[in-house]
Amino acid sequence: MLTLPTNITCGFCDCSEFGNLSVSPARSVTQFEIEFYLQDAKTTFTDMQSYEIKKNFVQIAKPGQVRHSLLPFNTAYVKFSVEGEIARRLYEAPEYFCSSHPKLIYNKISEMTLLNEQGNSLLLHSQLLSFLHVVLSDAKIPVYRSGKNYEIISTAKKYIEAEFKSPLKLKDIANHVHLSEIYFHNIFTQSTGISPHKYLIDCRIENAKKLLWNSEIPISDVAEKSGFGCQQYLNKVFKKETGMTPVSYRKSCQENYLS
Repeated sequence: MLTLPTNITCGFCDCSEFGNLSVSPARSVTQFEIEFYLQDAKTTFTDMQSYEIKKNFVQIAKPGQVRHSLLPFNTAYVKFSVEGEIARRLYEAPEYFCSSHPKLIYNKISEMTLLNEQGNSLLLHSQLLSFLHVVLSDAKIPVYRSGKNYEIISTAKKYIEAEFKSPLKLKDIANHVHLSEIYFHNIFTQSTGISPHKYLIDCRIENAKKLLWNSEIPISDVAEKSGFGCQQYLNKVFKKETGMTPVSYRKSCQENYLS
């Protein structure tokens, strides 16, 4: 059974603000805690198991565990209580792994932080479920990210993130990493859990959200600046991916800000 999370907190923490402490006090975990490390640092410990703190790595701490870390480090975090199917999947997930979608995870935590501050429970839960989908999908990906394929995928992602506003085709991305379209599509999907097209769409949607949230430019301009080409296509894809139209999304953000 799907039970919605409760007691949600999220944000960013610069542990250098803890003063002269070199080790954080050991503490018992009472909720699920998902940390997304923003820089390479020292070491964190969970139930005496040590993990090297590395940029773009995700750590899932589970209720009942005991944690402490060597300071300082910078991290983004999401904490919540949950039972049922989500809890089961989190308990079964690995505790520490490299994210295949670091930009997406960072953006989702940023957006959840704003929604939490605004008290928008509906959108916050929607974003949290989307965030958990990304995290749990990344957790399933085999750990062979230091090999040749990882370098190819990393190069392809950076290219997509830089060029998503242009009318990118699969062949453009494959050519950039000097591979055939079929072979590139297969290794990208195998390595990330999503297709190159889905990653491109995710980049465009995240950019559209930022423009809808932070500007008053016409929806047609949002479509053009996010790589969708026209408002009709943006409307179709945005509704499919978020459950809301761009106009509804913008209106919701404005109402929350003014309330």
